[in-house]
Amino acid sequence: MRILVTGTIAGLEDHEWLQRVCALGKQHGIAIAYFDMVARMTSNGEKPMERLLGTTDYILELIREREYERIGFEIEKNDYEHVIVRAPATVEWNRINRKFKDSKYISEFINPDMIVTLIDAEWLVQQRLEKPPAHDLFLRAIKERNHTIYEILSWMNEEVSLSEDWAKMMKVRHVVMAVREPPQNLLTFFLDPNALLIYASYSMTHADPEVRKQITQLIHKLRWYGAVIDPQSIEISTGTDPTDKKDREATYSFTVHRDLHWYVGKCDATVAIHPYLDRPPLSTGMMDELGHARDYHKSRYMIFPQAFSPFVTDSYIEKGHVFDTGEQFFAHLEQEDHLPPKFKPLYTET
Repeated sequence: MRILVTGTIAGLEDHEWLQRVCALGKQHGIAIAYFDMVARMTSNGEKPMERLLGTTDYILELIREREYERIGFEIEKNDYEHVIVRAPATVEWNRINRKFKDSKYISEFINPDMIVTLIDAEWLVQQRLEKPPAHDLFLRAIKERNHTIYEILSWMNEEVSLSEDWAKMMKVRHVVMAVREPPQNLLTFFLDPNALLIYASYSMTHADPEVRKQITQLIHKLRWYGAVIDPQSIEISTGTDPTDKKDREATYSFTVHRDLHWYVGKCDATVAIHPYLDRPPLSTGMMDELGHARDYHKSRYMIFPQAFSPFVTDSYIEKGHVFDTGEQFFAHLEQEDHLPPKFKPLYTET
């Protein structure tokens, strides 16, 4: 399994997350070779990235192409079975989004089986950009640009969009995943390249503590059956909404776009979890997600005690896919959908 991992090269903490994926793989007997394209291009910092970006496009392209060739040669020479190549699709520099247009070389030398774009909450990215390591001149130069929330979201959107284009051209799957997901999420695809990708949908605004605990337990068990996208992995700011009108509008629009198109649209199934007995209002976001899953022709399930509404049972959800309890739902997965809990060893701790 070869996975090309994209994402903004600043403010993500993705390197640490990918190292955890590799370490976890080793624990489970899966050796994953890891290649960091930026580190190789900069010779681990000896050739400053800001200097490379300040040169001509021709020189930058030659350096990129050479490194892709070298990575491909090392993969073939060592006959690596499992590989992660970390390479940005774009780099924001001097207010210009520089595209890493190497789809030909990626296809020829890396030949990925899947492309995964890593993301994080925009406000966390902004905080990290404001506190770069003193020794990293590139990140210090990024800090001086004082990127707004709107600009960070635009950069993230460019990263996903170009990665998606690469995946379509190479006819491989594209997945968007937050670095706040457990590293097992990515490791799942090394264990089974055809593993299901499941979106967990639930009320984010109506957060009864006891019910939220139950939802978390259900999501934990759901990971036994495939990789799970949990919208809570994008941390909501504990502060007030952005004061800048453009930033606020971008955050709201981006949240809807991310959850519906990047998450629901790319997942194999959506599981709506609403185990309330006292009938609070259904989450408008959850119902919108189910509607999009229906439009995308995705499998849909719902855990909703005594769901009387015909719009739930005959419109949003496929017949036979509404369950009173989590136990009924998981029994259905195993007995009717024939999905064994094959990833249970990865999630033995709650």
